[in-house]
Amino acid sequence: MPKTDLTKQIEQAILGWHPAKIGDIKINTFRGEHTALEVVAECGTTRSGIVDAVRVSEYFGDYERRHICRPAQWRREGIRQGISCELGFHPSKPLPDFCEQTTCRWNGTSEVETQKTLLTCFEIKVTKSDFKSEHGHDFIGNMNYYVVPEEIFKEIYPLVPGEIGILVFYHGEKYTGLRTKQKAVFREMSDEAQKWLILSVFKRIRDMDHKRYNDALFEIREEKRR
Repeated sequence: MPKTDLTKQIEQAILGWHPAKIGDIKINTFRGEHTALEVVAECGTTRSGIVDAVRVSEYFGDYERRHICRPAQWRREGIRQGISCELGFHPSKPLPDFCEQTTCRWNGTSEVETQKTLLTCFEIKVTKSDFKSEHGHDFIGNMNYYVVPEEIFKEIYPLVPGEIGILVFYHGEKYTGLRTKQKAVFREMSDEAQKWLILSVFKRIRDMDHKRYNDALFEIREEKRR
């Protein structure tokens, strides 16, 4: 079934949606992100369905309070070079980043975080009947969202589970884009499940880039014929 113009507009809105947080997860915006449309839920086959869009982001998680060597940090920052710890480390030699010698006056504490991957799935529903269809509810990511036009939001809102987020697409004269109406709740994924979904995303990005190249080449050839 061909896509409607509204569906295509929502797809572009998803590609242009770059929040600082997805749900309650703060995204590492410096690392960038990758979003693909029409991603197979099971890598290499369509038998488990197709997700309308999937985004791969990075964030910091698993915060842990650790004892640190403050002179080691200062050295990395280029300040207070002459300070050494009280355990005999010479300033010219490498200092340990983490040190459990809490009796040393230069011992401090810091929150250490782990870089992690966040997979967000988007299912586009443009009508209430589309929403009630058995197809297109493939919520397999860490964060999962329905993306709907503002016209049907009030109708579908009571039917959406609390852990699934809702993004509403506004397309009026004053504003065009997505706004969060319900936060998604984080769900754990195994490393294996994340790996295969990431592979599906990047395969799809490759296909999308190949299609753009062919479309551009076709336009150039058509222009020459004219």
